[in-house]
Amino acid sequence: MDADKLFDLAKPYLDKNNFGVAHTRRVFNIAKQNFPVKPELQELTFTAIIFHDIGGSSIKDQYEKGPQIASELLKKAEYTDLFIKQVCEIIGTHHEHPDNPTEPFRTLYDSDKIVMFSEEEYPTYNSRLGFDWDKIVNLIYSQKGRTLAGEWLVQRRKEQTTQKKGVNHVL
Repeated sequence: MDADKLFDLAKPYLDKNNFGVAHTRRVFNIAKQNFPVKPELQELTFTAIIFHDIGGSSIKDQYEKGPQIASELLKKAEYTDLFIKQVCEIIGTHHEHPDNPTEPFRTLYDSDKIVMFSEEEYPTYNSRLGFDWDKIVNLIYSQKGRTLAGEWLVQRRKEQTTQKKGVNHVL
């Protein structure tokens, strides 16, 4: 798998999204650094991660347009029909929370939730009235993912407190 080539194919579509291709790279890096993926599932897992938000910013667009866009791009890259079908099934459901997800789905799902706690994305979600961080942590499938999200949440809150103190001190 040539991740750079796949990112190049996806970039024009991902750049139209709220967080752009940077979000997808963060999700990709979280997955690579934190979740060991069986060698035989790596190409499917990481391709699904790269293409997961390709349909647009809204879940509706991601589900309705994403699989079609991904299919066209992956055909041009000469992937098999079966592989494309598997990637598109993940893309078309990646915000759902099935009871027994496949390993590629679970890796994408957990990484896509953990990224919400990143320095770059936390402020956007945290500014939403009544946003429930504990709910997000509890949606993460893996214990490792829940632990990482919890650690990042503590860090973001610490940074927020420090920033508030710094602003108050300046005044």
